[in-house]
Amino acid sequence: MKTNTPALCAFFVLFALPIFSQVGINNTSPKSLLDITPSSTETPLNTDGIIIPRISNFPTVNPGVDQNGMMVFLTVPIGIQNKGFYYWDAPNNRWVPIGAEEWTAGTNNGGDNLIYATRAKLSGTDMVITDDGRIGFGTSDPIERFEFKGPGDNDFQITSANTNPPNYILYNTGGTLENPTALAANGEIGALIVKTHDGNNIVETGGFRFYMDGVATPGSAPSKFIISTTPVGSTMFQERLTVRSTGNMGINVSNPTANLHIKGGTAAAGSAPLKLTSGTNLSTPEAGAVEFNGSSLFFTPATMRQTIMKGYVTTATLDFPNITQNSSADLTVSVPGAAVGDNCYCSPSGAIELGISWNCFVSPANTVIIRVANVRAVDIDPASRSWKVNVIK
Repeated sequence: MKTNTPALCAFFVLFALPIFSQVGINNTSPKSLLDITPSSTETPLNTDGIIIPRISNFPTVNPGVDQNGMMVFLTVPIGIQNKGFYYWDAPNNRWVPIGAEEWTAGTNNGGDNLIYATRAKLSGTDMVITDDGRIGFGTSDPIERFEFKGPGDNDFQITSANTNPPNYILYNTGGTLENPTALAANGEIGALIVKTHDGNNIVETGGFRFYMDGVATPGSAPSKFIISTTPVGSTMFQERLTVRSTGNMGINVSNPTANLHIKGGTAAAGSAPLKLTSGTNLSTPEAGAVEFNGSSLFFTPATMRQTIMKGYVTTATLDFPNITQNSSADLTVSVPGAAVGDNCYCSPSGAIELGISWNCFVSPANTVIIRVANVRAVDIDPASRSWKVNVIK
C-alpha cells in the first residue's frame, strides 16, 4: 500500500494541535504556547522574525471584547497616532501604542539630546525632557529648569480637595542640597518674576521677592518681602513696597521705621504721600476711623465723629505806618479760601516793638485784616517784618 507522507504529516499536525498546548517552529521542544527558533542566533537570516499584520489605517469599526489584546503595526502616522505597534484595549475602547513610541529620543535645534512625547508632538505641542534635566512644555529648548511656553492660555493651576490646601513653595538654602546651611546675610530666598518685551529685548519688569532680613541662626530665620515695578522711561525695576521682619511696611521706603512708613512727596503732580478719595461717611461712627466726604476730614476717637480742623496758612511782609499813642493801623493779607467768621491767628516773625499789640480777622472773604495798636504814650513806627497768618475753618 502506497502512503502519501506529506498528507499524513499534515493530518497529524492538524489533529495534534487541539491535543498539544505548545507549538514549536524550527524546534522540537517548545517552551511556551508558541516557541520560534531562528535559523541562527549569531548569524540570523533577514527573514528570521514574525510579521504582525500591517495596516495603514485603523478599522472603521472598532474591534470587540473578543479581540482584547489583538496586535497590529501601523505603517504611517494617523492624526496624533505615530506609526508603530498597537494593541486593542477593549475595556477602554482604544488602540494603545506599545513600547517606547510614546516617548522618543531626539535632539532640539540647539543640539541638546532629549526625549519627547510623540503624541503631543504630532498634535503640535512639544513636551520634552532634556538629558541635563530641563523640562519643557510647548518648547523643545527650555531655558529654565521648568518652562511652559505657548501662544495662548498658559495658566498654571494646582487643585486640591483636602483640608491641607495646595501650596507653592520656594526653598533656597546655603551649602548644598545634601548638606544645607543658612543663607548668607540678606540672601534672596525666592522670587516670582515677571518679564515682557519692550520692542527691542526681553526685560524683567518687576516681581515679588523674599530675602533674609539679616542673618539666619538656629531657631531664628528673619525675612522680608519686596514688591517691585518699573517706572515709565526705564527698563530697571524699583522697590515699591517693603515688609521687614519687624512687621514695619514701607511704601517707596526700603527701610521702614514705623508700622507704615510712606515716602515724602514732591512738587510734582501725583506725588503726594497720602491722598483720600471723597466718599460717604459711615452711618455709625467707628472708633479710629478717618473719613473724607469731599469737603471735610473727620476722625472718630471714640464714639463721636469729629471734624479735623482745616485751615489756610500764608506769610506776608508788612510795613505798618507810624502809629500815634492810643491808636491803631490796619493792613490786609490775601488768604484764598478764608471766609468771614473763620478763626484767625497771626504773629510777627521775631520780636516786635514794646507797646505794640495786634489781632486779626477775616473781612471780606479771602482777606485777613491785621490790626496793630499802640498802647504806649509815645508814637511808634513798627519796622517792616514778616507776618504769619493761620485761618482755621
